[in-house]
Amino acid sequence: MTNLLALLVTLVAQDTTGLSPRALAMLDRFPPPRRGEVTLTTQFSTSTAWVGEQVELVTAAWFPRELRDRLRRPPTLRAPTIGGLWSAPTRGTPMLAASRFVDGQIYDLFVAHQILFPLAAGTINSPPAVLSYAVPTSVSFFAPEERTELSSRSATLIVRPVPDDRRLALGNGPTARGLRLAWRAPPEGLRRETPARVELVITGAGNVTLWPEPQIDWPSSVRIYQEPADQAVNRPNGLIAGEKRFRFTVVPDSAGVITLPAISYPYFDPGTGRVITARAELLSLAVRPPAARRDRTLLPVEPEPGAAVIAAPVRRAWPVMLLLALLPFVPQLHRRLRRAPITQRAPAPPPEVELRLLLGAPEDAAPQRVARALRHRGVPAAEAREVAVWLGQRDRARYGPGQAADATPPARISVILARLRRAVRGVATLLLLLPAVLGAQTAEAITRYRGGDLEGAERLFAAAVVQEPLAAGRWRNLAAARWATGDDVGAAAAWLRALQLAPRNGETRAAWQQATTIPPDVRSRGPMVPLSRDEMLLLALVLWLGAGVSWYRGGRRLALGGGAVALLLLAMATMRTLAEREPLLLVRPDAVLRVSPLATAPALQPAPAWGGATRVAAERGWSLVVLDGGARGWLPDEAFAVVGTLD
Repeated sequence: MTNLLALLVTLVAQDTTGLSPRALAMLDRFPPPRRGEVTLTTQFSTSTAWVGEQVELVTAAWFPRELRDRLRRPPTLRAPTIGGLWSAPTRGTPMLAASRFVDGQIYDLFVAHQILFPLAAGTINSPPAVLSYAVPTSVSFFAPEERTELSSRSATLIVRPVPDDRRLALGNGPTARGLRLAWRAPPEGLRRETPARVELVITGAGNVTLWPEPQIDWPSSVRIYQEPADQAVNRPNGLIAGEKRFRFTVVPDSAGVITLPAISYPYFDPGTGRVITARAELLSLAVRPPAARRDRTLLPVEPEPGAAVIAAPVRRAWPVMLLLALLPFVPQLHRRLRRAPITQRAPAPPPEVELRLLLGAPEDAAPQRVARALRHRGVPAAEAREVAVWLGQRDRARYGPGQAADATPPARISVILARLRRAVRGVATLLLLLPAVLGAQTAEAITRYRGGDLEGAERLFAAAVVQEPLAAGRWRNLAAARWATGDDVGAAAAWLRALQLAPRNGETRAAWQQATTIPPDVRSRGPMVPLSRDEMLLLALVLWLGAGVSWYRGGRRLALGGGAVALLLLAMATMRTLAEREPLLLVRPDAVLRVSPLATAPALQPAPAWGGATRVAAERGWSLVVLDGGARGWLPDEAFAVVGTLD
C-alpha cells in the first residue's frame, strides 16, 4: 500500500508541461522496463519524412526508483547530436515523463526531446544516446563507486526529396503547412516624403527561421529601404509555427494612392505532398501631403568618414610608444632588422566562401543577404538572384547528407569575383580596419538621410559609430541625423564626442555653431585645448625624445623645457583618459529621478534638462546617476545621452 501511495504522489507531482504533445504520444512506443534493469532507447517520431518536415527525436531511459535513490549524484543522459539537420530550441535537461509499477518496483521514465528539420534528402542514422551513472559499492559514504555507461541503439530516418515533377513549381520555396501571406501597413495611410513601416507577414507551421524572402516588385513611386526581418514562434500541439515579418521602410515620392503588389509564395505541404501557392492580395494605400514639422536644414554628412590616422598608433601601438619613451634613458641603441618569416600561400577558398569574404559577410550568411550586398555593388538583379539560388544549393549540399558535393556555379560568378577582387585591391589598407558591410551600411544611411528617412538614417549612423567609435566623422554624421529628428540633447552629445576626437575639424565646428538650439552652458563643455587626447600623447612623446637628444648633446636648458612641456601634455592626456572612463551624461527633457530602477517607483525630483550627470551603476535598462548638483537617483537609459559611447 505504501508503494502504491508513493506512485500516486509521483504521478501527480511529475511535470511534463515542457514536453511536446507529439513526444508524449510516443511514450507508449518505448518497451517497458525489465526487472531491476536500466533501459535506454532512442526513436524518431517517424521512419520517413520529407525534406524540411518537422521530426521528433526522443531519447527515453527507464530507471528503477530504488537504484536512483542509492546514487550520490544524479545520472547524466547525453542525447544524440546529429549533423545535417536544423535543431529547434527545446528544454535542455531530461524530464520525468512517466512512472510505472512493475514486479513490485517503481520505475521512472526520463525523456530528452529534440525537434529537428532535415535539410536534404538521404538516410540519417543518429548516433547512440549515452546514459552514465555511478553506484556506490556499499552504504558507507567513503565507499568507492562503480561507474556504468549504457548506450542505446542507433535510430534511422529516411528523408525523401521533393518529387521532380513538383520541384520546378516550388522553386526556392520552403516546406511548411498552412501558410498565409498578408500586408500590414499603417492604418492611417502614408504621407509624402515621410518614412513609414510596411510589413509582409507570413504565418503558418514549419521552420519559420528558414522561410525565404519572397520576390516583391515594388511600385516606382516609392523608395524602399529593407529592415531586418523579425519572427515570433509558438508551438501549438507540438508543431513549430508562428509568423515571419519582412519589414520595409517606404518613402512615397508623391501624394495620391499607391498599390502594394500581390505576392505569390509557393511552398511544399508535407501532409498532402503537393506544392501550394499562398498569396497576398493587392493593398492600396492613400498617400497624403506631408505633415508640417519643424523646418531644419539638413546638415552635410560624409560618405566614409574614418578614424583619424593618428588614432591608430596611439590606441593600438601604445606598447611601442612606451618603449620609445624609454629611449632617452638608454645611452646607446642598436637596431637590428629581422626578416619576416616566409609563409606559404593558403589554397584558394571555394567560390562561395570567397564571395562572402569579398563582400565582408559571415561565412554562413544567408543567400538573400549576399544577393542584397551584390545589388549594393551594382550587380544586376537577375545575376544576384541567380547567385542566391546557387548559394542555397551549396548550403543544402554542405549541411545535408547524401548530397552532391558541388553545384554548378553561375556563368557570371567568375566575372563577379574578379570585379570584387579589383575593388578589394584598391582599398586593401582600409579593409584592415573597416569591413565592407559597414561601408554599405554607411552609404545606405546617407541615402536614407538625404531621402527623408531620418529615423532610419539615425539607426544606421549609430551602428556605424559602434563599429568605429574613434571616427570623429561618424559621430558628426550621427549628430546631424539626431539634430534633424529633433533630438537636440543626443545631437549635442555626439558633437561633443566628435570635438573630443578632432577638436580642430572645421566641418564639426561649423555644424556645432549652426545648431542654435544648444544652450551656451552645454557649448562650454567642449574641449578648450585644440588638441585631442591622442595628439597630446604623440606630441608629448616627440618632445620627450627631443629633450633626450638635447640632453646628450649638451643642451640642458632646452631639454628641461621640452621635458616639462611633455610632462604637462602627458598630465592633460591622463585627465582626458580618466574623463573617458566615466563619460558625461546629458539629461533629456522631462526626466525624473526615481528611488529604484522601476517605472512605478516613487519619484525623487525632476532632473534638469541639459544637465550633466555621472553614471554610478546600471541595471536592466536603468542607470544610477549623480547629477552635477549632487542629487542621486535612477534614470531610464532613454532619458539621457552619453558623451563618448553608445550603450
